[in-house]
Amino acid sequence: MFFPRRVDIRFIINRLTGYLASEPLVPAQVIILVVATVMLMTLIPIASGGTERRAVEVDGRTVAVVDDARAVERALAVLDLAPGAQYFRRVRLRRAAAGEGPAVDESVLLDVLARSLGATARGTVLIVNGRPEMVVADRESAALLLERLKALYAVRPGSRVDIADRVALRDAPVRPADIVPLDRALRLVLQGGRETRSYRVRAGDTLWTIAGRTGMRVPNLQELNPGLSPRNLAIGEVLKLSRTVPLINVSTVYTQTQRQELPCPVVSKKDDRLPLGLTRVLQAGRAGLAEVTEQVICRNGQVVGRQELTRKVLQAPREQVVAVGTWQLLASRSGSGGRLGWPVVGAVTSPFGARWGGFHPGIDIAAGYGTPVDAAAPGRVVRAGWYGGYGNCVDIDHGDGVVTRYGHLSRIAVEEGEQVIKGQLVGYVGSTGFATGPHLHFEVRINGNPVNPESFL
Repeated sequence: MFFPRRVDIRFIINRLTGYLASEPLVPAQVIILVVATVMLMTLIPIASGGTERRAVEVDGRTVAVVDDARAVERALAVLDLAPGAQYFRRVRLRRAAAGEGPAVDESVLLDVLARSLGATARGTVLIVNGRPEMVVADRESAALLLERLKALYAVRPGSRVDIADRVALRDAPVRPADIVPLDRALRLVLQGGRETRSYRVRAGDTLWTIAGRTGMRVPNLQELNPGLSPRNLAIGEVLKLSRTVPLINVSTVYTQTQRQELPCPVVSKKDDRLPLGLTRVLQAGRAGLAEVTEQVICRNGQVVGRQELTRKVLQAPREQVVAVGTWQLLASRSGSGGRLGWPVVGAVTSPFGARWGGFHPGIDIAAGYGTPVDAAAPGRVVRAGWYGGYGNCVDIDHGDGVVTRYGHLSRIAVEEGEQVIKGQLVGYVGSTGFATGPHLHFEVRINGNPVNPESFL
């Protein structure tokens, strides 16, 4: 539809005629005259095209004649504001025949084209970030639409709600069918947009796990990524994804004050009375409490940022003190190098090994009836009760296959399953079971086999 500017053909003809008339024609001049004549016959129609009348056809039917072809382009630019209109595909220009006309001005042309293309109504086009998105009845309807949209996100008193995108309004001739009623326009604004993003395939991904993770359906994934199938999914491959987004984004900013729990700090202290890795709370902590005022920033109702404004501590947190066990029986499997605490203070009256023609699997430690018996090391009680000739017996598992046994107790002070620390009371000296008098029978077993306790004390 664009044409060259008018060329002054008369100037060229006058100069050429004067040149040829100055002398009698020779063969060279005849050739020049012929060439010039051909060029002029070619240039004259082209040069006059910018101002030559043009007939405007819509769907093959002549609807108007214009002096300036660019007037048609300007009229279509106004009509094509309606989303998806593309009226220019239906419009053609041809050279007007003699006597065809008269030519119309631009305002009449716009009206004629609008009627011929079915754009018989006036509407207001919403242009979002430079792109026409929809047509409503008028500017009042457009303003009401934007106010209703903002009202959806004004969920808190005093919140500031703004349209986050550039929205312009343009009045234009449109087809009546293109005008969107207000309620439907609001639904389109909320759900009518699509956003394309990408996803890089990771190890272990399948089409179904990707669909679940991204909120899409497998057929939609395959539609966006032609040729994609479960068999050709490759690690590192980049897939196209799509999701519904609003046509117009809304920003909401509000201030809120709420109470916030302050976590209590935890202080750890090493304790060689506990097994390695075991912990015990020495002082219970307490969470604190603060009153926090913050500014909350939302986009389409979703929180995207927070900024703390003030903080007032109502109750300071109290630290929690935790003992962390470090004890372990070194070289316990070899039967040397470890150290256990004495369960009672006294002399060894019967050592480990052969005794009375048999085998004594522990040592007997002399102590008065009712003397407190302590755990030789931290661990878990795996036996606390009567056990044949041992009488009242306690077994403590210290890990790494090490178990200590305390026999002939008069009374047991722990329960099966209980965690104990080194030096904790487990019972009292007695003479229950096969015993000739009050004493403590003490054993150390590694993987079920008795070893000499004195190697570890």
